[in-house]
Parts: sequence; structure tokens; C-alpha cells
Amino acid sequence: MSLLEALDQPHRWPQPSTIGDTACICWLLESATAAAFGVPVDELRAPSRRSADAAFARQSAMYLAHVTLGLSYSATGLLFHRDRTTAAHACRRVEDRRDDPTIDMLLQTLEDVCGELARGVLTQPQVRP
Repeated sequence: MSLLEALDQPHRWPQPSTIGDTACICWLLESATAAAFGVPVDELRAPSRRSADAAFARQSAMYLAHVTLGLSYSATGLLFHRDRTTAAHACRRVEDRRDDPTIDMLLQTLEDVCGELARGVLTQPQVRP
């Protein structure tokens, strides 16, 4: 699934009136990460661990939220419906795997893209109904 396909699912798009900017950005991080790792978004958002690929993609999304947005482990865990210790563990696991040049390049690309997405969402004027 490509990023465009992931974003083309209107039933999955969060409602801006019910969530904050940070949650919306995390939703975008999840979608971009799922597309980059070739994992269905539903697997990434599942309450259980699922496959190793889905778990690492989820950990990568949590890492991106922590690094790109500067969220604490507690805030990251909350947004991903996980505990703060799970978010900290996810960040350690991703950092350990960055020694692999392929994973490092993928994560660097995701950091760049997600950083741009975050800046775009946070700088857009708010439309009030």
C-alpha cells in the first residue's frame, strides 16, 4: 500500500474536530510508516503485537513521533495506545537497528517527510465551523 493509497481511505481519516494537531500528525506518521514498511495500517494500529514486521513498523512510528515531534515517552505512548515504557523500548529498538544502512536510510527519509508533514499541519490556518 502506498502513502497515497493510505491517505485515500476517507473512513480512516481522523476528524479534526475530535482530535488535536498532535494526534492528527501521529495519524499521518502511522500512515506514512505503514506505507514505507509495506504493512497494513490496521496491523500497525492493532492492540496486540502482530507480526514482527508490523511490530517494527509500529515501533518506528513511535520513534518518529518521539524524535520528529519531540513528544515525551508518556505522550507518545498515549497517542499510540501504549504505555510509556513501551514507547521507550520502541525508541531503543529502532536506534539499535539504525546500524543497518537500509533501515537508517528509510528512517531518515521518514524523518524528513514526517517533519515536513508536521510543519505543514501546524502552520496551516485553522478553519472554524
